[in-house]
Amino acid sequence: MTNPSLQFGRIRVIAAFTWLEAIRTRLPWVVIAMALVLFVASLFVRSLALTESTRIQLGFLSATLRFATVFVVCLHVLGSMLREAQDRGTELLLSIDITRFEYLAGKVIGYTVVAAGLSLLFALPVLLIAPMPASLAWLVSLALEAWIIVAAALFCVITFNQLMLAASFVLAFYLLSRAMASVVLVSSASILADDTVAHAVLAWGVKALALLLPGLHDFTRTEWLLEAPVQWPTLGLLTLEAFVYSLLLFAAALFDLYRKNH
Repeated sequence: MTNPSLQFGRIRVIAAFTWLEAIRTRLPWVVIAMALVLFVASLFVRSLALTESTRIQLGFLSATLRFATVFVVCLHVLGSMLREAQDRGTELLLSIDITRFEYLAGKVIGYTVVAAGLSLLFALPVLLIAPMPASLAWLVSLALEAWIIVAAALFCVITFNQLMLAASFVLAFYLLSRAMASVVLVSSASILADDTVAHAVLAWGVKALALLLPGLHDFTRTEWLLEAPVQWPTLGLLTLEAFVYSLLLFAAALFDLYRKNH
């Protein structure tokens, strides 16, 4: 029987090395530079606006910073895992007295902490401009969204083991999850509705797919900064959704990791 304290110590060591890798690759400085470039671009967009300049600037920042966070977190997780696999680091770790669960759990914890830090760095321009309660809730939601991307990226990189294929699947997963509410609305619109079997099957399939995907359209919404701030109970439900979906993706990645021969 595995000693829980020893198991936790191994997970913590793997997580610590994951944090150190992000720091040593100068990832925080890259993120700061990207956030600064987007902030300067938002100032340019603000200067073009005749009215509602602050709202337009916040709308631009909210959309671009959100996608930049997802993009950087996705590429960092995929690149780190593939680089470790190519250097035979994964085989070396799994060849010693470390279980696959300990390895993957350490990676998940490490990458979630890194994703939270990157979310904070990317959200700094929003924190400086938007009101504090709304901007803080926006930051928390951004971190939750990044954690789902971490779990999705780990699952895809373990399953496909190729950068382009895994990155394409993660970004397609993110964009589809973001747009799924609109797709469901369009599929059930009265202008398209008819009594044919094909339409009924299509509408059912779209709704079934929407149930399988996380509702990312409810995360990190721009209107939280511009109109009505999100209520904390709603943010709690989003936290629960992110936790459950990340746990499911972790279980799927762990199953695939045990299935593979190292």
